[in-house]
Amino acid sequence: MHFINPFKGLRPTEKNASCVSIPSTDHLSEEIITIHKKNNPWSYLNIFTHKIYGKAKEQFELMKNNSILIKDNNKSFYIYKISTKDHAQVGIIGTAKLSAYDNLHIRGHEEIYFERSQKRFDQINNLNAQVGPIYVVHPDDIKLAGLIKEQITTKPIYSFEALDKCHHELWIVNEESSILKISEIFNKINRIYIADGHHRIDALSRFAEFKKHQNPNHTGEEPYNYFMVAIFPKSQARILDYNRLIKDLYGYSPGDFIKQVKKNFSVKKQESSYKPRESRSFGMYLDKNWYSIKLKKNPEKNLFRIINLDINLLHEYLLEPILGVGDPRYDKRIDFIAGFHGLESIERKVDSGEAKAGFSLLATRIEDVIDFADQKLTMPPKSTWFDPKPLDGLVAYDFE
Repeated sequence: MHFINPFKGLRPTEKNASCVSIPSTDHLSEEIITIHKKNNPWSYLNIFTHKIYGKAKEQFELMKNNSILIKDNNKSFYIYKISTKDHAQVGIIGTAKLSAYDNLHIRGHEEIYFERSQKRFDQINNLNAQVGPIYVVHPDDIKLAGLIKEQITTKPIYSFEALDKCHHELWIVNEESSILKISEIFNKINRIYIADGHHRIDALSRFAEFKKHQNPNHTGEEPYNYFMVAIFPKSQARILDYNRLIKDLYGYSPGDFIKQVKKNFSVKKQESSYKPRESRSFGMYLDKNWYSIKLKKNPEKNLFRIINLDINLLHEYLLEPILGVGDPRYDKRIDFIAGFHGLESIERKVDSGEAKAGFSLLATRIEDVIDFADQKLTMPPKSTWFDPKPLDGLVAYDFE
């Protein structure tokens, strides 16, 4: 077996692709979810949001029995393009062996929380399938880019706009020589990095062990020893800002709070919403006004062991010492809002009284993600928001 391998995907028919596949529910309001489920009975939302696992499994089997989902006859790679109005990325969906994750050929950067991993495990075990790929990035490769470019000159099998407002296209590669070329290129790359899906891959690892214990004839080559990945080149992976909301000012009035901030930051009032353009700078929305704030001094050397991420700097020099914000994993006074919602979302939250202050941050660099992963470190919570993300259900990998 190669590092990255083709597989027989379980896919919706062409006419059903747009109503079956779904984006992360983080993109969707409760109202949109309710309406979409009602208007699209075969949507995976009707599986993922079902509170009774038996009913979810029954729905999944109905989708297969009614040929809403059909398994490909040939092992294939799937070329996957996601486009927005100002961004496009093209990658490959295939499978990798879970042992590559254990051996650090596949590297992550997030801390794993058991409760979230267990929820994924229960879902995977219930369906005996991985419905959504792990989103990973690979170092850019000229040969792979050229090969992909050749393959997408034909008409895609799918081409539609999904609920995430992105355009999704898919091509099937099942010609033997092309499959071999792709596999051999990935053998040389031999290292990929998890962008999104850390809890899913942890659940898949535990699921493989579970299946292994059930199988007295385990060989290590069974389908459950592999998992599905959507692999995009590093240069095309886009990370958006992941902004902060604070629910109270720790007893300070807005004026007194700004005085405290000025001890470590230069503060300038802005005429409109402010998004930082350089490291160590932040936007701050307070009392219906935007401010730019910039750290006055250089951070303490080796303050954060490896790298002075802006997220850490904001916490170390403002959120913790001035506002008393503790560990962001547990402190209920801090909230997070992804950049695709826009800075106006910060304004709405603060103006409504849900928060007292909002902070806009520069997006984390992909180089920092890789640096943390290579050094086997976990990044601070809510450091990255990769966007766009692969859909769930466009291609599924079942373990039958």
